[in-house]
Amino acid sequence: MEIYSSEQAKKKTQQPKAIYYSRARLIAGAVIWAVSIAGFGALTYRAGSAQGAMAVFAVITLLAAWMFFNCVKPLGRLDTPALLIGKDGIRFDDGMLIGWDDMQENTYISQSYMGIPILKLIQIKTTLDKPKVKKLRVAALDLDSDQYLALCDSYSQGAVLPATR
Repeated sequence: MEIYSSEQAKKKTQQPKAIYYSRARLIAGAVIWAVSIAGFGALTYRAGSAQGAMAVFAVITLLAAWMFFNCVKPLGRLDTPALLIGKDGIRFDDGMLIGWDDMQENTYISQSYMGIPILKLIQIKTTLDKPKVKKLRVAALDLDSDQYLALCDSYSQGAVLPATR
């Protein structure tokens, strides 16, 4: 069954869609993780002679520092797309292109705990030798699950979604 699309919509799918990081989300994440580093760093310092508690707080502080770095690193390349979705497939920021024919499963995973978002990522299982699974954390992208899946549907089949009335 062919999906109706206007000529204007067909022309739009000829060009790949670039998805960028959101500056506001990255800055908010960096602030949250900087406060976490300060808080858990203070707890590590105050643990004093309790070696077990000090080790636990130090590990949590290091994890918060790693998350802070992951928020700050993309701020330097806001002008380059994190994802490029087009007729040939999905191109990631590391340059890897996974074609539509090479995909076994394309999933947008969004996990939350009691309403608090924990993890948002795109997971693509491929038929390629390397990588078998490609993952990208997308919490800081200007994209939600519905937009991502609609873009993938429209580009993978060469047609766009029906026009709304």
